[in-house]
Amino acid sequence: MTGCTVKLNVALRELPDFEASPGKDGPHHRGQINTILTKDEWRKNLGIAQSGQLPEHLWTELYFQSALDDSVVPPGKHVMSVFAQYVPYAFKEGSWDTRRKEVIDLALSSIGRYASNISDVVDHVETMGPPDIKSKIGISGGHIFHGDCLPDHMWTNRLSCRTPMEGVFLCGAGTHPGGGVIGINGRNAAMAVLADPSS
Repeated sequence: MTGCTVKLNVALRELPDFEASPGKDGPHHRGQINTILTKDEWRKNLGIAQSGQLPEHLWTELYFQSALDDSVVPPGKHVMSVFAQYVPYAFKEGSWDTRRKEVIDLALSSIGRYASNISDVVDHVETMGPPDIKSKIGISGGHIFHGDCLPDHMWTNRLSCRTPMEGVFLCGAGTHPGGGVIGINGRNAAMAVLADPSS
């Protein structure tokens, strides 16, 4: 499976001002924020990305580490981590090198539908598309979830934490119940290790 998610690390002059909860330093900046898509957009956007094109809008998942710990940034600055989808692994026309700015602009404009000041507060953006993730981290296909997060590929359809090799256990996103930073995969492996009389 090939990845469909782009990762952006964004340096900001100030936090985004979201229309649903106005203000540039609210409790919502200390949690996860998602910018949504309609059901129709969800249905068609994966197909658009798989055909090597970009959809009109991206779903984004946002984190503002500096809102919790200002030691990670210079005084008065902020950072935003963005996971966004769906994007192509390979473009029908061009490449990640030639279309990277277009992807950045699309991700930021998708956030900008809900945050009025986003276009004015960005200092710098680092972007990693699926091929970059594959190259830099070594994840097959650049798929951060090690497989699609859809019912046919989740829960008991994921790998077990136990392997056929004695004393070898798995705890990554490819294991039950699925991808995402949820900690359950690691807990499952830890419980299996503790219950294994040979370990």
